[in-house]
Amino acid sequence: MLVRNIKEFKKLTYQKKIICFDYGKKKIGVAISDENHKISMPMCIIFKNKEYKKKIKEIIFSYNIGGILMGLPINEPGRSNKMSQSIKDITKGIDLYIKNNNLEIPIFFWDESFTSIEAETKTKDLFNNTKKQKASIDKYAAQIILDDFLKNT
Repeated sequence: MLVRNIKEFKKLTYQKKIICFDYGKKKIGVAISDENHKISMPMCIIFKNKEYKKKIKEIIFSYNIGGILMGLPINEPGRSNKMSQSIKDITKGIDLYIKNNNLEIPIFFWDESFTSIEAETKTKDLFNNTKKQKASIDKYAAQIILDDFLKNT
């Protein structure tokens, strides 16, 4: 269920893990919080193929997820772009897929502008080569989005 009010989302996810998705053109970065919303951790990368919604459902069930945070790129204050519209459409599809699998999980959008750049800077020293770094950027971007949400709400 898409939630537009931050207070409602926080209430619905109280003492529940939140998962964050950072959607790209080919990959989805995934990060997860603890039940107390104090810690955010990079989790995995999901490749956007025919099976990606099934993989999302598996993660939601396996980790007992109580809420979904979707990274939404916004260029200027309040202005959408093609990618943000695409993410809104994908989110509606995921919401429908979750409902069709008898789940009711709140979904909330959070600004993800420039998180990939921040993740690249943050991970520079974690990896031996840029190929490994680039393969992991998306999950660290998702963690930055989630961390920003947890710190600012």
